Amino acid sequence: MLAWRFGRSHGKRNWPTARPQPREPKNKEDLARRDFVANVSHELRTPVSIIKGFSDSLIEDYPDLKEKQKKGFLEKIQRNAQRLHALVEDLLALASLERAEPSLKLEKLDFYALLRSTVENSIVSQNSSATPISLDIPEEKLIIHADIQKMVSLIENLVENASLHAEGATQIKVRTRKESNAPYVLCSVEDDGQGIPEEELSRLFERFYRLDKGRSRERGGTGLGLSIAREVVEAHGGEISASSLQGKGTSFSFRLPESS
Repeated sequence: MLAWRFGRSHGKRNWPTARPQPREPKNKEDLARRDFVANVSHELRTPVSIIKGFSDSLIEDYPDLKEKQKKGFLEKIQRNAQRLHALVEDLLALASLERAEPSLKLEKLDFYALLRSTVENSIVSQNSSATPISLDIPEEKLIIHADIQKMVSLIENLVENASLHAEGATQIKVRTRKESNAPYVLCSVEDDGQGIPEEELSRLFERFYRLDKGRSRERGGTGLGLSIAREVVEAHGGEISASSLQGKGTSFSFRLPESS
């Protein structure tokens, strides 16, 4: 049996004739997986560090802290715990969607009605300073086969993305229509913000990709919303895309097959 020994040797060196096989070149899938793990670790580190720091301070300095300080510490712990919860939920959603055969609970649903109610719920939950959202949705029914919860997630993620990250936007419009020459329904979430550089568009659906990392984290979000949107659309046999003109705004569009 050949044994590999490491460290300082004495006397004559006798190198074994058997050598390890050359390392295989790192393929794109391996690199993507390592980048994903690194990004997850990075995203987890900040809220965990904040929670640990403020909880340690509460335990060690509790008798000396004023009630206002204690409340402030607890609010920071709660806010970062919520951030962790959102990140874990998004990671679980991605893991479910990235299986070879995603588990979809398909049923017939009225896409226009679902889109309207989901966006209206988002409008109600907005704060007063949020960018106004308008709807352009036909009144008639349009039936598709889809997973209701995943459709809601898709719509919420696209609307939230525009609300949080459309720099300089004064309005967001959600519009939908039936394609005239194909059995598809088309939906878009559009803003009139400053737009996105063309070279960045192809990366927007990457997990954890952010145009402006610092400002994105300040505004909230996990960096996974557009990745989840893409996985939901593709799991339903559809397509998703982004287009933008600098100074004019950005549009995220997806198309889904109608129910036969």
